[in-house]
Amino acid sequence: MKKGKVKFFNAGKGFGIVIDDSDNSEVFIHFSQIIDDAKILLENEEVEYDVNKSEKGLNAMNLHRSFERRIGRIDSFQSGYGFIKEQTSEEKYFIHYSDIEGDGFKKIEDDFEVEFTPDFSDKGLQAKRVVVRDQRSALQKFALFSDLSTNLRDLTGLAQKEDGNWDYINEKTNEFPVLSSYLTYTFKRLQQENKIEFTSKSNGTKYACFNTGLATKKHEEIFAYFEHIDNNPSKKVFREGYLKKSSWIFDRFDKESYRIMNYFKDKPKLANYFQNPADLIYDTSKRLIPDFDHIADDREKRFPPSFAAMTKAQQVEKIKAAINTALMRIERNYKTAIPQFYDGNLQLLLPLCLDNIENADVALVAAKEGEVYRANTVLSLDWPYNNARLLARPDREWLNP
Repeated sequence: MKKGKVKFFNAGKGFGIVIDDSDNSEVFIHFSQIIDDAKILLENEEVEYDVNKSEKGLNAMNLHRSFERRIGRIDSFQSGYGFIKEQTSEEKYFIHYSDIEGDGFKKIEDDFEVEFTPDFSDKGLQAKRVVVRDQRSALQKFALFSDLSTNLRDLTGLAQKEDGNWDYINEKTNEFPVLSSYLTYTFKRLQQENKIEFTSKSNGTKYACFNTGLATKKHEEIFAYFEHIDNNPSKKVFREGYLKKSSWIFDRFDKESYRIMNYFKDKPKLANYFQNPADLIYDTSKRLIPDFDHIADDREKRFPPSFAAMTKAQQVEKIKAAINTALMRIERNYKTAIPQFYDGNLQLLLPLCLDNIENADVALVAAKEGEVYRANTVLSLDWPYNNARLLARPDREWLNP
C-alpha cells in the first residue's frame, strides 16, 4: 500500500487530495473509499491506500487511517465547553472550544453530529480534533426541502402577521431567520414529545404531519405536511453522501382542510414547554441573585459600546441599578418578565436599560433554583426573542430585536 498525507478534504462534498510520500503526486480521495465510519479526513493526517489510475488521474482506494476516529453528537455545549455522546457506546466525552478544528467563529450547537479523536485525561474521557460532520437541524435531518426559503415565504403569506418578524428576510442569504429558528426548535420539541403524526393510505403511500403552532388570519391551525420518499420512486431525491438520508420530503404548509389530513386518525398536537403555568410569571417574593463576575466579565461584548469605557466597579453598579429598575417594572406589570425556553428549561428575561432608561440594551436571564432566582448571563435582544416565541408571542414593550 502507498503512504501519504492529506493535503485538504472538503467535509461538505466528501472528497479531497492526498500527497503521496514517495513522489509528492496528488491523489484524489472520495469518502466512499475511506475504510472507517468516520469519513472526514484531517489536514496532514497520515494515511495508507491503494492507487488506481484513471483518465482523470490518480485515485486512492481502500484508504486506512493512522489513528482512531469516532462519530458522536453534541449532547450539550455552553460557554465554550460541553459533552459529546458517542454514537455506539453512548459514553460522553468532554469537549473544549479549543479542540474544535477550524479558524475563526466555530458554530457548535446541541445535536450537531461530529467526528473526533477519543482521548483520556485525569478529568476523564475527552474529545480531541473535533470536526462538525452535520450541521443540519432535526427538521432538516427529518425531511428534504426543495427550496426552504421559498417554503418559508409561502408560510409567511399564510400565517398571522407578527410585527414583521415572520417576513423579516436576510437579504444577503435570502433566509427568514426568525421563522426558520421558530420552526427548527418547535419541531425538535415535538419530536422529543413524540407528537409527529404518521399515516398511510390503503395503496401504501405514507405521510407525516406536525402542528406548527401558527395560525392563519382566520385562526385556523397551520400544519406541515410530508410525503415518504418511497411514495414516488421515480422522483429525483437529493442524497447527502455519507450523511444519514432523510426519509421524508416536504410537501407544504397548509390548514387542516388539506385533504391529506383525512388519513390521520389524530390531529397533530401543539408542542408543550411547561407543566405549571405559574412558572411563566416572575415571583417577586423570591430573591434574585446575580453573578456579577460572570455577567460583566464573560459577557461584556453583549453590552453597548459605552459599557466598555467604564471600570469594572462602574459596570457592576450600572448593572445593579438596571436590575433594580427591572424588578420595579415587574412589580407594576408582570408581563415585563418574559418567559423563554432554552436548553430544555424555562427561564425569565428581564430588561436591562443601561444607556437609556426607556430602551433595553440586553436581556438578563433569570432561572429559578430552589427558593431564589439566579442570573448568570445576559443576551442580546434577537436571540431571546426566538426562544420566547416558542412559548407565545412576546409582549413587545421592550423585547424588540
